[in-house]
Amino acid sequence: MNILIIGAIFAVLLLIVPRLLGSSREAMLAQYEIMEKRFRFQRKIYPSKWGKGIGERYALSGDFHGYPISLYDHYRGSGQSKETWTSLTLEMLFAGELEILLEPVEGDRGARFAKGDSLMRVDAGLENFEVYTNSNTIIELLLNKSTSEQITQFKGVGCFRLSKGFFEYRECGQIGDAAMRIRFQEALKIQADLGDRVSELKEVRDD
Repeated sequence: MNILIIGAIFAVLLLIVPRLLGSSREAMLAQYEIMEKRFRFQRKIYPSKWGKGIGERYALSGDFHGYPISLYDHYRGSGQSKETWTSLTLEMLFAGELEILLEPVEGDRGARFAKGDSLMRVDAGLENFEVYTNSNTIIELLLNKSTSEQITQFKGVGCFRLSKGFFEYRECGQIGDAAMRIRFQEALKIQADLGDRVSELKEVRDD
């Protein structure tokens, strides 16, 4: 009898779980499709060992204002302890060893990055973000009036991190609605604008 009950439970799970996963996946892909069309990004599909339709991974890649970008979700752990994030990464290798961390004052703590020993907190005059960096001088020049206003107006709950030439913005969970998608679109503009500022400062210093 117990074997029959267990078998019935597994049968129900096999019916329910794919539907639940499919529902969240469809919501995410609907938002991805909008970004594909708006920014001409390309979609990549990573197959799952479970077969088509279960556990497949999706990512977007492309170019924004001359910067290679990638948008993807990733996770750590499994079961009830599983943590999922969505990251938007902009490549700017010219930044070299410069490291910057923008941590929201009232954001999602789960989206925060670990702070290395090389990072120091600096007073950048931002109301909604705490700033950490390994170059206090660069920050003073980087955050001019225009970029500071742009960051101050940003309503995202995630964190920004520039490290080893990759500028990442991440939030917890997957992009499942328009509000979250819009936050990532706004984050992308901030990333590109700060990338331009870093490039400008580097050119001035090289001269």
